[in-house]
Amino acid sequence: MTAIIEVVVGLVFVIILLSIVVTEVNTLFARATKMRARNLRGAINSLIADPVIRAKLYTHPLIQLVKADAVAPSQRITRAEAEKTARRPIASVDYIEPATFVDVVLTTVKAESDQRLFGALINVVDGMPPGPERRGLRVMVQRVVRGGQDTKELRNSLRYVQDRRYRAALADIVSQIDEEISRLGAGQTNHVALLAGVRQVEDDQLRNVLATVLSGAENMQEARGNLEGWFNSAMNRASAAYTAKMKVLSLIVALCFALLINIDTLHIAQTLWEDPAQRAQISGTATYSLQSGALGDQVGEADDELRANDAEGDTQLEDAVESGAAIVNQLGDLEALSLPIGWGFQSLAHLPADHYSRSDPSNLWNYLPENNPDGWTGLLLTKLLGIAATVVAAAQGAPFWFGIVNKVVRR
Repeated sequence: MTAIIEVVVGLVFVIILLSIVVTEVNTLFARATKMRARNLRGAINSLIADPVIRAKLYTHPLIQLVKADAVAPSQRITRAEAEKTARRPIASVDYIEPATFVDVVLTTVKAESDQRLFGALINVVDGMPPGPERRGLRVMVQRVVRGGQDTKELRNSLRYVQDRRYRAALADIVSQIDEEISRLGAGQTNHVALLAGVRQVEDDQLRNVLATVLSGAENMQEARGNLEGWFNSAMNRASAAYTAKMKVLSLIVALCFALLINIDTLHIAQTLWEDPAQRAQISGTATYSLQSGALGDQVGEADDELRANDAEGDTQLEDAVESGAAIVNQLGDLEALSLPIGWGFQSLAHLPADHYSRSDPSNLWNYLPENNPDGWTGLLLTKLLGIAATVVAAAQGAPFWFGIVNKVVRR
């Protein structure tokens, strides 16, 4: 390798080790604060403004965003009760399948309208004597209820019901359903129960949003597609917001470590450039770690932990211990490189003003104006630039730098 490449490889190696530390700290913070789960809940809050529907969604067995007993879709609760439920301790759920979200929203929004539109019809069919006739009618009724299918097929089938009392009762109920559909202004092929449910949503904002999302749907399948698109758009925005938060967190953590243990990119680069033996040693260490796969494993493990779901209970404690051990190991690896990392405080009052030790950026003594009146400002500015370069580089993440050094080494 040329000297320049060795310096680059050495610098990137240091940044990768620091980036892994930053990632592990981010992981600890995200798990401790349930950052992913809170981000998801914030996204759901932006979608579902109605507190009652939100509480039913939060506690649904398929979602369980909060630790609380499930509130059934048809259960009546007050606004105060719903808001209290939504404030329950958050659970470690950081992802919801779009199809699951749509299923729960549809079930919740349609619960009362299904009962109002089709409750009597279901009760009559359930009261019929067991047999093929009842089973067939049940299938048709469920097709109407769940899929918003045409009631014409159901009405035609009533002609074949043998018991005149049931036939008359069912025909009368279907006529009432058709009248209700007409009052809703929905065609026979539309998802009428869903439209009716949307009209019953108490919150104006959510009602208007759902009406807009569903306005172009001709049937239940299209309605589901529109709702999934609505949900996915919100999740994309939430993902972007979470990434931005993690980037800010990375900058803060990298700044803390860079300042605390004095990881100065400019000083390290200068040291590597001026010391061929140390440059070759660190470059060789980086190359070996890369080619052996050890560095790639460390980067992958740290990145996987950051992307993993929030842990709970004993698993959370175990993961925290593992992350803490990884941080200690990475800091030990940084120290083992024997680079100018870390601070010192040594009085240089007995040395002449032009002595090279008075320009040592690792000695805090040099940054006191009374100790170094002619050079402390330039030393401080250079130090700030070096620290800033370290922070920006480390915040890019270990995978980013690993890809770069991998390409450089394998050329």
